[in-house]
This record gives sequence, C-alpha cells and structure tokens, in this order.
Amino acid sequence: MVIEWTEVSSHCVVVNVPGDFGPEVVELGDALGSLEDDGFLGVVREGIVVRFLDAPDPAAEELFGC
Repeated sequence: MVIEWTEVSSHCVVVNVPGDFGPEVVELGDALGSLEDDGFLGVVREGIVVRFLDAPDPAAEELFGC
C-alpha cells in the first residue's frame, strides 16, 4: 500500500539580531534553516491517506512486521 501524510513540526529558538531588524523584510524560512540548533520541540503527522496497490512492491519498506 501507499501511505501519504503531512508533518507539521514545532520549533523554538532564541537568536540575536541587529537592532534595526524587521521580520517582515527578510526571508525567515531560509534563515531559520541555517541555524545549528533548530529548537525542535515535536512533530504532528496529519492528513494520513492510504491507497492499496494491486500487487506487493518488493522494494517497499515493511510496516508492522509483515
């Protein structure tokens, strides 16, 4: 079977920025990706969709010890 889902992760970090910093004029997403400590707090998996295949895929991962 094929399983699709979305992961939403939570993060929190304390950073130093220049005195004239304006979060609305910078690309925060790219900048946050460059931090060494990503402040990971947790993840939620949502929107799980399952589709069954007509035949097993020999290259597929095993789930639940099949």
